[in-house]
Amino acid sequence: MITKSTFLTTVMYHYVRPVAQSDFPRLKGLELRDFISQLDHLQAEYTIIGPHDLRLAVTEAAPLPPRPCLLTFDDGYADHYRHVFPVLAERGLGGLFFAPRSSLIGRRMLEVNKIQFTLASHSEPEALADDIEVLLADEGIADIAALRAANYAPNRYDGPGVAYVKRLLQHVLPPDLRTLLTDQLFRRHVSSDDTAFAEELYLTPDQAREMRSAGMEFGGHGDLHLWHGEVTPQELAQEIEGASAALSAIGAPVEGGFYSY
Repeated sequence: MITKSTFLTTVMYHYVRPVAQSDFPRLKGLELRDFISQLDHLQAEYTIIGPHDLRLAVTEAAPLPPRPCLLTFDDGYADHYRHVFPVLAERGLGGLFFAPRSSLIGRRMLEVNKIQFTLASHSEPEALADDIEVLLADEGIADIAALRAANYAPNRYDGPGVAYVKRLLQHVLPPDLRTLLTDQLFRRHVSSDDTAFAEELYLTPDQAREMRSAGMEFGGHGDLHLWHGEVTPQELAQEIEGASAALSAIGAPVEGGFYSY
């Protein structure tokens, strides 16, 4: 049962891989060995629950164990099948995975991932910011100085250069312009073959079904992985419809399922 005195610790993961030995050592991901160490700590200090336990607590007032902890994994990366799934299965643990439709089913690169890998491929984010401003000038954007003045500042996680690039390409610029610039930068700095890169990066539907059959669970994570607080009502409807389609395609529940946005 979840009451006012119940605290559920939820740990959210994204990339989990041997980062330093990968083709993108600057990618902001969690080293596999550190993930395993974290699981050692979490299992010693908490009781790891599965999504089914949480569902029963919410819908049927079933009791949760002392110090419950839920493990979640966002964005449907092949990392989760290659590295996370075997470790969880070996320990008898369950996880809750969230994969957008466009990457899982459509096999398309998400813009957020294009931005992340572009940053990981560029050693100097300030120089990348300059590249973006040159592209903006080429597109006839005149008030670039005002864009920099309003957005070139650090945030909780990133220095000013990285934060500036993310802000411009994620929500400050108009959608069509963001897509144009993101595609150009990804092809210049990362790969000219979006499709091949997506096939390597993302979990496949068959892998998701295998994970489900072994006790893992999947929830909705939108269609194009758009920021739900920044979209139009029509875009929001498309995100939710896409999430439902992705879950149906891998046999995961839609009614009574989980959703991360």
